Amino acid sequence: MCKVLRFSFLTIVGISIIFAFGISELLSALDSTYERESEGALSRPIRNPEKWPRIDGSFKNIFWVVQISDIHISLYIDPKRGPDLLELCQNYIKLINPETVLVTGDLTDAKGKGRLDSMQIREEWVIYQNVVKKCSAMTRAKWIDIRGNHDCFDVYNSSSSNNYYRWFSATGPVHERKNKLEEGFIHSVDFPFGSYSFIGMDTCSRPGPNRPFNFFGYMSEKQKKHLKYLSAVASTSNHTVWFGHFPTSLIVQNSPTLREIMRGSIMYLCGHLHTLANLVPHMYARQKTGQLELELGDWKENRVFRVIAFDNDLVSFVDAKFGNQPIVLITNPKNKDHLSPSLEPVEMIASSSYIRILIFSPKAVKQVIVHIDNRYLGNAIPSHPDSPLYVLKWNAKMFSEGDHKLLVIVLTADKNTTLVTQHFSMDGKEGDFKLLPRLILMLNIYTVGKVVFGVLVFLYIIVLSSLRQCSNIRMFFFRGMFLRKVYANKLLIKIWLVSRISSLYYLLVGSVLYLAFGPWFVAHLLSDHIGVVFVWGIVINNTFLPGGLTYFYGIFQVMVFTVPVTLILGHILEKRRKFCNKFVIIRHIPFAAFTSLLFLFTAYLAFGEFRWAYGHLALPLGPLRTGNLILLPIAIGLALRADLKEIMADTGHF
Repeated sequence: MCKVLRFSFLTIVGISIIFAFGISELLSALDSTYERESEGALSRPIRNPEKWPRIDGSFKNIFWVVQISDIHISLYIDPKRGPDLLELCQNYIKLINPETVLVTGDLTDAKGKGRLDSMQIREEWVIYQNVVKKCSAMTRAKWIDIRGNHDCFDVYNSSSSNNYYRWFSATGPVHERKNKLEEGFIHSVDFPFGSYSFIGMDTCSRPGPNRPFNFFGYMSEKQKKHLKYLSAVASTSNHTVWFGHFPTSLIVQNSPTLREIMRGSIMYLCGHLHTLANLVPHMYARQKTGQLELELGDWKENRVFRVIAFDNDLVSFVDAKFGNQPIVLITNPKNKDHLSPSLEPVEMIASSSYIRILIFSPKAVKQVIVHIDNRYLGNAIPSHPDSPLYVLKWNAKMFSEGDHKLLVIVLTADKNTTLVTQHFSMDGKEGDFKLLPRLILMLNIYTVGKVVFGVLVFLYIIVLSSLRQCSNIRMFFFRGMFLRKVYANKLLIKIWLVSRISSLYYLLVGSVLYLAFGPWFVAHLLSDHIGVVFVWGIVINNTFLPGGLTYFYGIFQVMVFTVPVTLILGHILEKRRKFCNKFVIIRHIPFAAFTSLLFLFTAYLAFGEFRWAYGHLALPLGPLRTGNLILLPIAIGLALRADLKEIMADTGHF
């Protein structure tokens, strides 16, 4: 008994330490306080007031770019993605007239008709290329695109014949000639008022397995070294903007991390998460290294794009939707939530003499009405004829204290009214973002998955092993007759009974250990290459890819199969104990229905996802999913035949 109590005490202490460490790491990760490289150092020296350029009403020191992400040109789903993209060029990009168009990955969908199989489809790339050519012909904007995970499905390396990005993208052919296709590249925009650098990087896995195990990005040491070089080259720019497909939270990497390499840049633009099906429509965060990280909603379903303006080195942005016009972007005073005082001259807002608003409208703008704190301030006018920049003189000192609300009302010739609200302040403090976007973008999701999976496996084994040491479960019952305590005691009995049956204990613990260490399946992870999948990584042709999504599949396996099977076995044993070793299935229709559904779901997983994604080889050589089909009936058979006399003799009829 003392041994059991000691074992349980050590278990609780261990779990408490893990929990405390996890909370500490979580709070540290979510702390967006800017970490400077050395104490008291700023990335940008604060300029003396007499050296400040004045933000006035002139059309100077300003330019803008457009970002699009996750286009997913498809032969089988939504054929309007390509034509709508062309219409975006005709009716929006031509009107906006940006310096650059940045496309942050997933140019094509690369999925078959069944949506479970994946491959590069040449016809999709041809559609994309034709759209890009037509867009480039009708606008002066430089079109720059990079690969997303869909663009490297089934692509072994950059030289593969099905790496169509090399030929059919805007950027691939240029950088292939420079042998920098996979490492990263820099695009500079130069003006009389300064130079601005845009650094693009491809963090697709190499090789690129077919879906689903191609969800995380990866960065090699060679690529990291090259990106450090690009960062150094761009260090003299007024601003540096990084762009890629994957959020930094989904890139598997060693220290120094990509966030540290990007230190000193104003922002990182990405896509990939599709705003989690619009659950997080504004997925923004400020990393501890200073830069904003801005995930953009997809073109695929939501037809979203982004306009980013650089106005006297104050950087503002707006996410716009295809079909909605006009597009209104207030550049001064800047949105207080997006201020980066260590990276941009926010002090100039307080000395500015004009409110500045970019308005892109296909129809004539009749009025631009401006209110601050619900008081009419005046009407903004174009900075010069046909200019998209509208300005209104103001006295910034009147708003030097506290937070203020700026309301802009745009009336167009077609009687359309657009309202835009923005909060601003003069204190120059960094704004904050909502918790959920920060969780998604600031945590290391790879580490989270690995830790959660490890903790689940540890807890499962330690709980079963602890209860197995206990000869009398009544010593651990919750006292009292509250309903929750009664149910907790019933659950405890069931798990304890499973742990005391040696055959079931070793079968279940063995299956969990196999999940953690053994191969899940062997299959064609690429059409021409066989690979082996473990929870901790994937091996393809002597190349190792660290686990990413595999850890979340492991969590799914524990929660959806291992835990339910344990409860099913416990239910059988507990009913047999109550009814003198008898278990009549007809008396337990709901239980039988649940067990049947679990078996059918397990069969669907075994015969469905992996087999469709990676071929028929995944079925016979899939010990995990195929093995579950065998494990479930064997475990139920063992529970029905287990000898309960010894256990009942030890504990009595409780």
